[in-house]
Amino acid sequence: MNERLKKILIIFLIGFGTTAMYSLPYMKSVFYDPMREALNLSHKQLGNTLSIYGIVATLSYFPGGLIADKYSAKKLVLFSLVSSGALGIWMSMAPSYTTLCLIFFLFGITTILTYWASIIKLVRMLGDSSEQGRVFGLYEGAGGAAGTVLSFLGLYFFSSFPDVVKGFKAATVMYSVTSMIIGVILYMVIEEREVESKDQVKFSSLLKALKMPKAWLIGGIIFSTYMVFSSLTYLNPYMTEVFKMSMSLVSITAIFRTYIIKFIASPVAGVLADKIGSSTRCIFVGFILVAITQAVFLVTPGNPSLVYVALVNMLVMTILMFAFRGIYFATVDESNIPMNMTGIVVGFVSVIGFLPDAFYYTLVGGWLDTYGNLAYKYVFSLSLACSLLGIVSAYSLLKIVSKEKKAEILVQSPS
Repeated sequence: MNERLKKILIIFLIGFGTTAMYSLPYMKSVFYDPMREALNLSHKQLGNTLSIYGIVATLSYFPGGLIADKYSAKKLVLFSLVSSGALGIWMSMAPSYTTLCLIFFLFGITTILTYWASIIKLVRMLGDSSEQGRVFGLYEGAGGAAGTVLSFLGLYFFSSFPDVVKGFKAATVMYSVTSMIIGVILYMVIEEREVESKDQVKFSSLLKALKMPKAWLIGGIIFSTYMVFSSLTYLNPYMTEVFKMSMSLVSITAIFRTYIIKFIASPVAGVLADKIGSSTRCIFVGFILVAITQAVFLVTPGNPSLVYVALVNMLVMTILMFAFRGIYFATVDESNIPMNMTGIVVGFVSVIGFLPDAFYYTLVGGWLDTYGNLAYKYVFSLSLACSLLGIVSAYSLLKIVSKEKKAEILVQSPS
């Protein structure tokens, strides 16, 4: 197999394995209502399990970056995918709320501490600076293709059993076994030389990352994206409760929104960013459009006759979100972050960027339990504010990178 095909295969397997694994703690993205019913949880209890996961994940990103720069990604990936699959099988047994809290705590370890930064570093190493948009876009796109297949299989299992608990168990076992199998395959096809760094991780590198304005701004971009992206979860109950769509139709729409759009939008965004020469510039323009979609949600009355307005707006918003996810880590290379600091910087920006996992779902779950449908207005208002933060962060990063490039040209030019 030639080197290029091998890289594509590895990226596809990584995307497939990552999607299967993250489908376990994030089943609520597609199967929010069935999951809540099968596990017998209130909105707030489900939000609490996700927040526990988010808190552990947030605390794991930084040390996870150090681990990725020091240890074998091949072994870390195997452990993460197999152990997450085992936790998924445990969750499929519909245990008590307390046990679910423990399971989601452990998901934070297996899906973030030992996995996240090592995978981002691996994907970055699979392409040079001119290909970063494409490799990250292909990675997200592969995840979208995998998610489409896995989610329709999950929907089939849910619909095949009259008992929602049995359907949930079947779907969860399917995700879990897939995660385990891909983990073993990746262990066999990834060569050690492709993922090892000869540079020693030093504490001074950690301090250097903290002092980088560019790292803080990349974190701000990812935070803004992830806050808005997290709101996609609540578009499912929004469509059923406000616009009276059936649960099955909403689930099919959610699969299309979550995976099919991801399969298309992320690679296209990657190619576009590489052609333009700047992922950050694409994100800056995109955030302006995201702000408009949130404003549309805020002014659209909750009338079932306007369901198609909400659907179109939701699809536009989803396309933008997955476009961002396909290229926002390409800003690390665009910002000239040294390769030997990739894990540390990715860990740092991930702490900032994925902080919503630690509080967002508990916050919105509480809003829904307390305020009912009015809570959706609060969700869209918060997303609008985050879109504005994203615009400022992307613009500021563009200015810094442009200034550094001009300074580099002046240094290199003959006197």
